[in-house]
Amino acid sequence: MVNTTSELASLIPEFEPIHILINESSCFRDSSILHQELENEVFRMLSSRENISLALSILFYQGKSNENAVDDYGSISIALETPKLIDIGIPAISNKFTLALNSALLSADSSEHNNLDMLNVDAFGIPFKPIEEPMPDVKLAGGIEVKLRTMFKEQRCQTRYRRIENASYPISPQMRKKLQSALGWLGSAERKNITWINTDKNEVLFAYPTTLPEVEISYTRVFKRPEKRDIAFEEQAKKFIAEIHQSKKAGTDSHAEQIQLFVLRKIDKGRTKVVYTRQTEPYELEKQSEAWTAGCLNLPVFAFGQPNVPFPLDAADILNRFWNQKGESITDKFKPVPKYHGIELLMDSKYPVSADLHCLAEKAMVIGAFLGNKLAEGNLYHPIWDKIKDMLALTGLMLYRDRIGKDAYMESLPYLYGQLLKVSDELHALYCKVVRDSELPTQLAGGSMYQAAAEAPIRTLNLLGQRMNPYILWAKTYRTKNVSEKGKESWKAGWLISLYEYIAAELFTGWSTQTRFNDEEKALLFLGYLANFPKKEQTTDGTGDINNTEEANGHE
Repeated sequence: MVNTTSELASLIPEFEPIHILINESSCFRDSSILHQELENEVFRMLSSRENISLALSILFYQGKSNENAVDDYGSISIALETPKLIDIGIPAISNKFTLALNSALLSADSSEHNNLDMLNVDAFGIPFKPIEEPMPDVKLAGGIEVKLRTMFKEQRCQTRYRRIENASYPISPQMRKKLQSALGWLGSAERKNITWINTDKNEVLFAYPTTLPEVEISYTRVFKRPEKRDIAFEEQAKKFIAEIHQSKKAGTDSHAEQIQLFVLRKIDKGRTKVVYTRQTEPYELEKQSEAWTAGCLNLPVFAFGQPNVPFPLDAADILNRFWNQKGESITDKFKPVPKYHGIELLMDSKYPVSADLHCLAEKAMVIGAFLGNKLAEGNLYHPIWDKIKDMLALTGLMLYRDRIGKDAYMESLPYLYGQLLKVSDELHALYCKVVRDSELPTQLAGGSMYQAAAEAPIRTLNLLGQRMNPYILWAKTYRTKNVSEKGKESWKAGWLISLYEYIAAELFTGWSTQTRFNDEEKALLFLGYLANFPKKEQTTDGTGDINNTEEANGHE
């Protein structure tokens, strides 16, 4: 009411309406008078039962439950009006007044710009006079308040550049306003799921084109799973690419339209940082989406169902999910991988994946034996399978990025080793169902050797052979019993023996002198342990039961 009004009066001296408003409201320069007038009006409203809700909201501030009472306060916006302006046909609370005021301010700004000494040019090439005002704030609908700022003088390490605060990255006042307005528009509530989405509690992804299309589309749909969780990533990606092509300008190639991506993350109470930025185009997005899909489908067949392609922002949740050996999720608080990491993986097919593959391989070592037991029990509907499918999809992607395709890795030694552990579990489970009245142990033969197989493959293979010997001898006798009871079929014993001997022979011919598996090989061991047996080892008779094949029997 003092500084701003004086500045306005001197800046636009010829704009009479603002001078009328300033003179009429000059009494409120004494804040106690404004406070008393507000209080009188509020009690008048209450006594006449007029706008009670508004009156109470002015009198009482409810406060925030998560804030310190000393620092917690609200604000009230008041619009001033005067009968003089109403009489001359330009009320202060009107579009006409606003347009006229803006026009007067722009004229004054232009005049000042033309009279500059031209001694300083900002980072965008605009001449300006140096100012020491702080950069403006922007409150985004995504829940983050951003302060546009340059190097902070209190960070002593930054003084080595000999330029600090405004001098470190000079920006003229008009460009500051443009930046503030642009970010405010981009992060407004009405543009949610169009140009921005929350990727995490304190993290926002922005995606927008350099030129806005005539038909507005969502530039975020390929990154985050929609609320309707049954919508597939492939479907969303195809729809997005189709929309971009349809909205291109006539006579231009839509591939030339650039799309900007950046992620803002709240580091602490006082700092918000750009943690990821990239410029892309529709063609690259289409290519990377196709590669993402192909990688996540780089998997064998599983009895519990094939994984769906996860969305990029699902990747961090998968990598941050930790298990114990009982198949229980042990924590949801430790999250070393940031949410935006999935965008890094999607947008850069050459992004190094060794750390992610190591993370997945370690999880596989912990949970592998538990999952093998569930498969051998025939428990294909346990809730854990949905989470494991996501983990498998990401594993397939990591192998694909390392140029390890399923056509090749399904013949590899670690994958076959996993299949051998699986067939050992199946044979042990069949023995327990027939001989021990379906009482299965907590760990089956293959699962009990799972972790050891990754650390000492050769030694563990010898131990597995010793442990499996009594079950193999039993199976060779049982396979001739002609038992057809469901779950105890005798033909299955012969088929499993054939599989065991066939895979063991393949391992023998391809064996190396290695003493332990690396992360890629641990991932392949995991896939082989959970995957179905090859179809060429199976056939069906007229009833649909799986029987021994000639190929399998030939290895006895």
